[in-house]
Amino acid sequence: MVSRQGAIVIFVKTPGFSPLKTRLAQTIGQAQAEQFHRLSAAAVAAVVKEVAQQKQVTPYWAVAEEAALPDPLWNQFSTIFQGTGNLGTRLAHVNQVLSETHEFVIFLGADAPQLPVDYLADAVDRLANVAEHPQFVMGPADDGGFYLFGTPICLSRETWLNVPYSAANTGEMLLAQLEGQGNVYRLPVLTDVDTVQELQTIIQEAGDETSLEPEQRQVLDWIRQQNFLEY
Repeated sequence: MVSRQGAIVIFVKTPGFSPLKTRLAQTIGQAQAEQFHRLSAAAVAAVVKEVAQQKQVTPYWAVAEEAALPDPLWNQFSTIFQGTGNLGTRLAHVNQVLSETHEFVIFLGADAPQLPVDYLADAVDRLANVAEHPQFVMGPADDGGFYLFGTPICLSRETWLNVPYSAANTGEMLLAQLEGQGNVYRLPVLTDVDTVQELQTIIQEAGDETSLEPEQRQVLDWIRQQNFLEY
């Protein structure tokens, strides 16, 4: 039976199991890059948890490594293995699995810790009643990708595979694949972190920090303490 709830799934890699934040690590070192990933994932999870307390949604971690599914780092939510292959293949797999039991799926990266609760809540509302709202939701990233994507249908594997990932036109190419399948509601643009310069940008995008979750403020405090301006 399909749940009345939607699913929100955060894509993560596990420190010690896979290389992660490789571009960032080239500048600030692997240890600090892994620390950012841990803090950022916790911040995104705090936003998801807050929305899950308000809306009919179930949170998940989509973990890149099957052996890391029971890792304590991911014990806050249920876990799902991303599967094998490139990112398109893994997105298609998670979309298929969660669409079997949920009315819609929202995909999140773990690299935009400044994500406002209101943005995610808006995405849920837009997807909860597709008869009245646009069928898809995208949160564009300023590098051309996306930090959030929501769909009430299980997209075909070919749709996911026809998108070039980690490219300047990733978001637009995904939208092109959706043409004719429904309208798209766009959230405001946010920065997701791949480089040391973007660490400074997310502080600016965070705005009024009193409205942030404690885990989000922890990320910003960590960035300020690292003296990244020297890079």
